[in-house]
Amino acid sequence: MKDKIYLGLSILLIFALFLAIVSGDVTVGVLDNTLPYHWIALLIFCLLLPILNVAEIIINRDSWNVLYWIALLLNAVAIFFVTRFFKIELL
Repeated sequence: MKDKIYLGLSILLIFALFLAIVSGDVTVGVLDNTLPYHWIALLIFCLLLPILNVAEIIINRDSWNVLYWIALLLNAVAIFFVTRFFKIELL
């Protein structure tokens, strides 16, 4: 049951990020600019959801559940889109 919840939240996060990116109501560039509330919530979920997902994968080591891994992959894609949108260079 938890695996489906994490997968659903990851899919919801991806769709919400796409909608926020397409709406384009934020000034892209520096994070010192003020952000709307929906971007703050999306950034919190974008950082918190992968941590919770990895914790569930570590706790449930005995059962290899594909849904946790798909959700973690979607979380990595969401983080990639956030870093590209705000032009954050990791290297």
